[in-house]
Amino acid sequence: MKRLLITVIVAATVIAAAWVAPRLMDDPGTVSVGLGPWWIEMPLLVGAIGLVAVWLILSLGVALIRWPGRALKKRRERRSRKQLEDGFLALTAGEWAQAQGLFERAMAEHPSTAGLLGAARAAQGLSDFERRDQWLAMADSRFGRRHFITQLARARLWLSQGRMDEAIEILEALHLKKPKHLGVLRLLLSAYQDAGHWRELRELTPALQRAGMLDASKAESLNQLAAQRALSQAMDEHALDTEWKALPRRQRQDKAIVLAYAERAKALGHHSRAEALLTRLLDQSLDQDTLAACRNSNDTQRARRIEDLEKRLSLAPTNPELLATLGLLYLDDRQYDKAQGLLEQAVEHNASAEVYSALGRLMDRQGQAQQAAHYYRTALQRQGSSQQYLPRASSEEP
Repeated sequence: MKRLLITVIVAATVIAAAWVAPRLMDDPGTVSVGLGPWWIEMPLLVGAIGLVAVWLILSLGVALIRWPGRALKKRRERRSRKQLEDGFLALTAGEWAQAQGLFERAMAEHPSTAGLLGAARAAQGLSDFERRDQWLAMADSRFGRRHFITQLARARLWLSQGRMDEAIEILEALHLKKPKHLGVLRLLLSAYQDAGHWRELRELTPALQRAGMLDASKAESLNQLAAQRALSQAMDEHALDTEWKALPRRQRQDKAIVLAYAERAKALGHHSRAEALLTRLLDQSLDQDTLAACRNSNDTQRARRIEDLEKRLSLAPTNPELLATLGLLYLDDRQYDKAQGLLEQAVEHNASAEVYSALGRLMDRQGQAQQAAHYYRTALQRQGSSQQYLPRASSEEP
């Protein structure tokens, strides 16, 4: 840009000279300068050249007078930049005290928002929170774009200190100003997860998609996780139902979310609603997760669930998960013979460690220690545990 401006000025000067030169040839003009009794007369062209020469001499004189001050200022700026760079290097290395000292010296020479924020980070590393807040306040006095950056830095520092609610308040305000700012969105995502604000996290998901941080599949997974965590943290039945009703209809039909609701409802003593939802899932599929959720029932609901699963077993007599679930329910209901029969059928289909452990307990009740040890050992093997806690029986094959 500067080169273009010089080119334009030179071109304009040449054009003006070409236009004025012929006229000066015909009438060179006269310039008269009087000072008391003295008068100086000279052609116009000579006067113009003299005026330019005087201006150049004066400019040179002023530049010479200002040169020492400018040189000193530039030297200080170079030193400040070097201290600032060294400060950030020390900050990266975790040398908090050294970093803060370098930033303080750099700020004395040439204050900058970057240096103030670096000093705040160093102060936090030293757990000097009062000094950190002072640095942040100084940085926040520079408004505009720097104010946004300072607030973002403050939120990041408060998150690392564990001041979640205060940091979230700042980040939400910044998000309203710049909805697609990736730094704000990442911090909000992390803060909502750490603070357990799962409903707010679900509401943030569309913004994460619009910013390109999540595709549709990841957004759906995040929504599902947030819904499950929100349900699992409900403190009472009212809170649980409030979270459930806040979910979109599509999510209330998602198997993983329904199972999370059912599990929490049972934990809160709301068994009837949970069992109704589990029955609806069983009508769709006798899958492992749903059947596992059916095992946790109170005495009243257990009898109904046993009756329901007995009907289903008559239609699918070789389903290993159904055999295991019904067998474990029989065991909890103290119907030991029925439990043993179904659990032994289940182990023929590569059953889980829980089934082998249950059979071990049944064998213990019957006084069959060797068979019980075999089942316990198999359960441990399926869990990937060491066998050192249960020594082999002398007659058992290695």
